[in-house]
Amino acid sequence: MDRSAPPSAAPELAFRPPPFQRLRLDSGLELVLASREGVPLVEVALLLPAGGELNPLARPGLSALTASLVDEGTRRRSGLELATRLEQLGAALGARSDWDAARVEASALADDLAELLAVVAEVAREPSFPEVEVERLRGQTLAEILRLPDHPGRLADRAIAAALYPESPFGELLQGTEPALRAVTRDEIVRFHAANYLPAGGHLVLCGAFDAAQAELLAREAFDDWRPGAARERPAPAATTAAAGVTIVDLPRAPQTELRLAHVGVPRAHPDRTRLGVLNALLGGKFTSRLNLNLRERHGYTYGVSSRFVDRRSAGPFVVATSIATDAAGAAAGEVLAELRRLRDEPVGEEELGETRSYLRGVFPYTFQTVSGYLARLTDLALFELPDDHFETALAAITTTRVDDVARLARTHLRPEEMHIAAAGPATVLAPQLARFGTVKVVCPA
Repeated sequence: MDRSAPPSAAPELAFRPPPFQRLRLDSGLELVLASREGVPLVEVALLLPAGGELNPLARPGLSALTASLVDEGTRRRSGLELATRLEQLGAALGARSDWDAARVEASALADDLAELLAVVAEVAREPSFPEVEVERLRGQTLAEILRLPDHPGRLADRAIAAALYPESPFGELLQGTEPALRAVTRDEIVRFHAANYLPAGGHLVLCGAFDAAQAELLAREAFDDWRPGAARERPAPAATTAAAGVTIVDLPRAPQTELRLAHVGVPRAHPDRTRLGVLNALLGGKFTSRLNLNLRERHGYTYGVSSRFVDRRSAGPFVVATSIATDAAGAAAGEVLAELRRLRDEPVGEEELGETRSYLRGVFPYTFQTVSGYLARLTDLALFELPDDHFETALAAITTTRVDDVARLARTHLRPEEMHIAAAGPATVLAPQLARFGTVKVVCPA
């Protein structure tokens, strides 16, 4: 064996995404069905257009608090009775909100699909919002917010959100703020649910060991009598395109700094989004990315750095994130911006691009291995209204991305001159380093 050279890679195996089907229930819900043989499990995700994007400006966190309450009791059963029945089934159920949707997600043995769907429908349609549970979860969320100074990364994320999305629900963390959570009433929660937990614009995704025709019948039994209501127009956030600036969240005793550089990116359904995944992997989306080789390997500023285009229905941020030695924050920010400019101004080498394409094609099938992994891919397909052939076209787009494509994408979608910098750490050390990147604003962590 010649140990002076690495072994050659095995031939790439052909991959065909598993089949699925989409149809419309009488209630207006889109039903997505994906049968998988093997393990006798089934997973369900109900997505409703009641995400954080609909939070009133005076009530950040309202969507998240509402979602956390829907499985804490219904008009038929208490939260304890629901939990007891799910435990008897060996099932799991949870509810949460992200920016684009409220989600009720559940899993069970395939033989219990009918009852699982009935429970999902019950908690989504008939929550009772017991006052005692409202107060309990309000207190729990407030405790999390009060602990934010112990989580510098989240403070940096909040500072970036406020800079990129002023006067928008996206300008706060999903969980909201202390004043808003103390002020919100049970009646506001009830009204938010009544106005937004509607099947119009929603999706029901099923993945697992079931017969598709039988699963459709069960879904219709659980959801077809749900009145659609009027679909609400989903707001587009107001995003700043101002010149770069700096926000420092002052943490005088922090041992290191959480650093974020960001500008507004593209919606998930943007036609360039898949190929932007190739560009991002090359820049900061894998361990051998340019940013990691620069900041970690060459300079030793950090243990790791990453970049990503955050996927939302509207334009999510493009973010570079790292934990950095405080005395190197300014130098690290400069290196990040230099790498963005280099990607815009200099052609990518064929070998580097080929390795990136190979990496992405190699990891793509892994996300379909499990029922939960495939469900996650299908919920993205439904939520972002991607076409049925999206998985095939995504693989093709990765394969056919060329040097000139990367150059065009970088010139179009990377804007280092607009990057806002947020740093959570000691302001007295950070401000002199970061002043060269724009006007510095220092804020308290509270």
